[in-house]
Amino acid sequence: MTQISFENIEKAIQKIDGLNEEALDRKIETFTLKQQALVNYILQAGLEYENEELNMYSIYYFAIIHEAFDIQGITLNEVTEDAIEAFQEPFLLALDAIYKDEDYSPMQDLVQQHHLNQFMMNEIDAVDEDGDSLTDETKTQLFIVASGMIGLMNGAVQK
Repeated sequence: MTQISFENIEKAIQKIDGLNEEALDRKIETFTLKQQALVNYILQAGLEYENEELNMYSIYYFAIIHEAFDIQGITLNEVTEDAIEAFQEPFLLALDAIYKDEDYSPMQDLVQQHHLNQFMMNEIDAVDEDGDSLTDETKTQLFIVASGMIGLMNGAVQK
């Protein structure tokens, strides 16, 4: 499995952050049309957690991660409802390993994109330019959403 490089993650961040609001909306719309079931899965988390801020961050990182796959030259198949359903049991088991034993290895093995995982862990713990950081609740929720998103996208890599 090809790892998304840190260099291409940085390029994706620069590209997404360099877009004006209209261009960013178009980019997100383009990615959403390619991955409708995945975006619905991502946004469902915000509804379930009753956290609108989570949706904002989730879609932003969805754009960066999708862009990183594109820059790396990796084509993604559409993530289907069946793929999401099949992913849920091993994903929940990996989350249990984290919460019960603080063992992240099952999640790393499931998601298989170590650089993207590391990037998201750094982002979740980061303090922004205003000195603000995410609440602990949003950090946890974003970790869950991002891990699922990366794992599902990685599973959709065109072979």
